[in-house]
Amino acid sequence: MKLNEIEAFDAVMRTGSTMRAAEVLGISQPAISRALARLASSTRLTLFKTIRGRLSPTPEAELFHAEVRAAFAGIDRLKSKAASIREFGSGELRIACFPALGLSFLPKVIRRFRDAEPQASVTLNILGSTAVRDQVAEGRYDIGLSADEIDTTHVAAQPFMTPRAVCVMRPDHPLAECAVIRPADIGAYPFIALSPEDTVQRRLVRLFAEAGIEPRIVVETQYSETVCNLALEGVGIGIANAASVRSSGFEQRGLMVKPFEPELGFRALLLTHPTRLKSALAESFLACLFQIRNQLGAG
Repeated sequence: MKLNEIEAFDAVMRTGSTMRAAEVLGISQPAISRALARLASSTRLTLFKTIRGRLSPTPEAELFHAEVRAAFAGIDRLKSKAASIREFGSGELRIACFPALGLSFLPKVIRRFRDAEPQASVTLNILGSTAVRDQVAEGRYDIGLSADEIDTTHVAAQPFMTPRAVCVMRPDHPLAECAVIRPADIGAYPFIALSPEDTVQRRLVRLFAEAGIEPRIVVETQYSETVCNLALEGVGIGIANAASVRSSGFEQRGLMVKPFEPELGFRALLLTHPTRLKSALAESFLACLFQIRNQLGAG
C-alpha cells in the first residue's frame, strides 16, 4: 500500500465518486481509478462494486475505511504535536517547589506565565526540599525551588532569592510599636516557631542562646504561611519569610510586620537537571519567575 492509493480511496469514500475525488485531490479521474485498482490488488480486498453505473463500497471497504480514518486522525495529531513542539516545546511544564514559595509566590508566577503562554499546561507539586531535589535529579520535573539545606550533588543549583526574616504579630501586640525586633524582645511572649530542620530556625535558636533567652514556644510549624496565619489569630509572635508575607498580602489583611535583627535570610535555590537542555517553555517560565521575584524585591 502506498499513501497516494490510500488517499484516493479515502477521497472516493468521502465524496461518493471518482470524479469528485479527483477534484478534491487535484488529479485526473483515471489516476484515481488506477490508484483504487492498485490498492485492491495489494490488500486483496474487493473495495467497490459497480451497481447501475455507480461505485458502491463493499462492507470490507467500509471496515477498511474506518481504519484509514483512524490512521489519518493519528497523522493529524502528529502534525499538530510537531507544530506545538516547535512553538512551545513539549507544551507541558512540571514544577516542584517547597512550601515557602509554592503556596503563595508560585501562583503569581504561574499566572504571569499563563498570560505569556496560554496554550501551555503546568503541573505544580508542593514537596519538601529534599523531595524537590530528588524529582528534578531524576528528570521527573523541569524546574525545582527548594530551601538551601539540601545536598545539591545531583542537580544544577543556583541561588534564587534570599528574603530576610521578619517578625510578625497582630497590630495590638505589645511589640507592635517597636521599630525593630531583636531576640531579647521575644522572650517574654508566646512564640510561634518554625520546624527545627529549618535553617533559619536553627540560626534563630543560636541567637536566642547567645542572648540568654529561652523562647516560650507555643506552636511549632513548617511553613511561614502558617506562622503568619497563627500570628493573625493572636496565637503569638513569629518569625516568617518576607517573600511569603508579601506574596500572600498579609499586611493588607492586618498583620503587623517588623524587621528582625540581626538579619537572617531564607535562602532559596533554583534547581534544574544538570545535563538536560531547557525547553523554550522552561526558559519562558524562568523569565516569569525572575520577573515576579524582582517585583517583590526578594532577589
